Amino acid sequence: MTRYAVDGRIYELTSGDRNAASAWAEDLGIRHFDDEFSVQGGRLRTTRVTHYDNRVGLEDHLLAVMWQGRNYSLFVPLYSARAADAVRLFQVLRITEHQDGIAVASRDPKRAGIAEPADVAKEIPGIGLLEITALTRTTARRLPAWAGAKVPSGELFRDTLDDDTPYFLLATSSAMVTVLPHESRQATAVANRLGGLRVETVA
Repeated sequence: MTRYAVDGRIYELTSGDRNAASAWAEDLGIRHFDDEFSVQGGRLRTTRVTHYDNRVGLEDHLLAVMWQGRNYSLFVPLYSARAADAVRLFQVLRITEHQDGIAVASRDPKRAGIAEPADVAKEIPGIGLLEITALTRTTARRLPAWAGAKVPSGELFRDTLDDDTPYFLLATSSAMVTVLPHESRQATAVANRLGGLRVETVA
């Protein structure tokens, strides 16, 4: 996921294989789209959705936007927007498909640019699901206020989700890694493995 600032607004763009956007739409309960456009070698589709988030008890009214290319897709929720706004967004951003994924760039640096570094998700056997992002002044605000344990690769924090599931935050010299173990009972073993994990981001 990458957060782009376009004309003063923040947009969260998530990419994946060609089926990723369809899976997202299915999770939102979408059965059909209201509009479809041919954009940058792919199909841009939009529809209005009312989504209820059980975790926080709030109802969202959004425009679901998905772009599907030959092998990859990209999706983004827009708020207080119309289909024309989605088309304008994709006119400002350039999408290029490569053999290993999608590259998104600004066509007009004065209007659009990356607001936050991209997040990368990776699953590692014996550890769990890792979400990796560059450590910046902005992302560092997500770190807990208390001191973490010193490990060879940096500083390790342990916390719990609302349902008491344990998770870890590893802060290295250049990256911040959120780790959700596959099973809660493996938390201690995962913590020991994370101490020797080396993660770096390259600008």
